[in-house]
Amino acid sequence: MATYVMSDIHGCYTAMQELLKKAGFDPEKDELIIAGDIVDRGQENYEMLEYACKEPKNVTFLMGNHDYDFIHYCEQILRMVDKKVIGEDLKGLLRDPEEYNLFRYNVIDHYGTVEGLIGSEKHPVGPEDFRRWKNRMSKFPYVVRREVEGKKYIIVHAGYISDEDYQENSMLLKYQGYPDIRQFFIWAREAGMRYGGEEGSTVIFGHTPTIADSSFYNHGEVFIAEKTVRKRGRKKDDGTGVKRFINIDCGCVFRSWDGEANLACIRLEDEKIFYLEDRK
Repeated sequence: MATYVMSDIHGCYTAMQELLKKAGFDPEKDELIIAGDIVDRGQENYEMLEYACKEPKNVTFLMGNHDYDFIHYCEQILRMVDKKVIGEDLKGLLRDPEEYNLFRYNVIDHYGTVEGLIGSEKHPVGPEDFRRWKNRMSKFPYVVRREVEGKKYIIVHAGYISDEDYQENSMLLKYQGYPDIRQFFIWAREAGMRYGGEEGSTVIFGHTPTIADSSFYNHGEVFIAEKTVRKRGRKKDDGTGVKRFINIDCGCVFRSWDGEANLACIRLEDEKIFYLEDRK
């Protein structure tokens, strides 16, 4: 059994399946952890949502910020239907100017994902689909841990921080836009390395593409870094004073216009990295 980790699929279902095949993923015996953001921006959101709802064997979906927002989009759609603000024929609201304006006002559909799902001719959807998706995604955990070949891994969407470290820095973190620890898990960027991590463990995350202008920029390849933690009274480095970080979001959904963008996954047993597009 092998353990694979991917992140930020963003509606690129076909690309995900192609990479899993390339990496040798066996769905019957291997484990796959998807570290958040299965929807938005891409063209195969329906396929990703249905994939999650099938609860495929040995696949763990984590909560990402786009997943978190999509749950609220679903809730807004269902609330409007329940209150009869719009009809159950969701496609009808795209044809009715009044209902469409109400939809645009109440559903903050930043990436057009909900509208794309409703308007699809290939996969007609209704309120019960949004209810299924909401219920399934609401069960996504925020953090999982694995120990593989004697190494400890923490998988999260954006940044990991312990309860103790969050409380110690809570005033500053709340000011920076993380009102609770779960918001840190799905939204943190550089703060994930500055305040978070865990000694003796590797945090694997996504959220900030390695094609973006940030401290994680790495030409669309996986970003790996270590941070040495110094403590008073330590006489020697026994290996427990190192926090390790791996960012596996290589910006897959931007491949159509950014030549550096890619999709990556990592196999924890040997930390081998697989890319959808090999460029070396």
